[in-house]
Amino acid sequence: MIMKLKLFSFLFLLIGIAGFSQEYIFGKVKSEFGNEIADAIVINVRTDEKVLSDRDGNFMIASKPTDELRIVKSGFERFQVKITSENFTQPLNVALTKVPYLIPEVEIAFQPTGNIRKDSKTLDPPKKVVALNSSMDTYMKSPSTEVQPRLKTPSAFAGPNFSAGQVNVIGLVSAAVGLLTKATSKPITQANYAETQQFYNRIKLEVDLSFYTQQGWDEEEIDRFLIYADKSFSLAKKYRDSFPIDRIAADMRMAYIGYIKTRKVKS
Repeated sequence: MIMKLKLFSFLFLLIGIAGFSQEYIFGKVKSEFGNEIADAIVINVRTDEKVLSDRDGNFMIASKPTDELRIVKSGFERFQVKITSENFTQPLNVALTKVPYLIPEVEIAFQPTGNIRKDSKTLDPPKKVVALNSSMDTYMKSPSTEVQPRLKTPSAFAGPNFSAGQVNVIGLVSAAVGLLTKATSKPITQANYAETQQFYNRIKLEVDLSFYTQQGWDEEEIDRFLIYADKSFSLAKKYRDSFPIDRIAADMRMAYIGYIKTRKVKS
């Protein structure tokens, strides 16, 4: 009887381990020439969960059999694949194909009329004029180095300073409140996978993203930017509980400055 119980316990343990091992898909994203592709967006269409491939092209995402994964990378054709039971026992290899590059047509914008005075206005200004305008623009934007006069009442006419030599009670109270708040506040912890995905969805529902949609960004480009902004400014870690919309929007605008400098985005 004891041996049967041990046998049943062992079988249940194997079933539990097998079920747990099939919760995530591991894979690698490469180009058609075998080069690893970093920062490709991997999307589970059923759950709308999104992850980025690392610098070696590797990724991990929660999935179930019959789910559909969509892999998106700027400059490459979109790739979709149905998940089967085999994908839980061996890595899923994804090969993306480059989008054909089309050379834009050359358009001659300037058509000379023969009138020198009129045509000269459409030509590039002389280099000296360009340099002078640049210097003037830099000068106008630079801060003034002159000491500005300050309005100050002479000490002979100033009123008595009743706070001189006294204890700053307001300052002490403010410091005490700050220490008490710091001691009782909840420590900031790293967001887990589920909390991060929920935080991304809440941003898309509650934060005004019109600035990014006006740039011509679609939902996939916004998802890519949210992952970048979260990694750069730890958005989910800092704001997933309190969710201050103004501070989140401000950090996103700061992340946008670095985002457009480091990668080519749709415009």
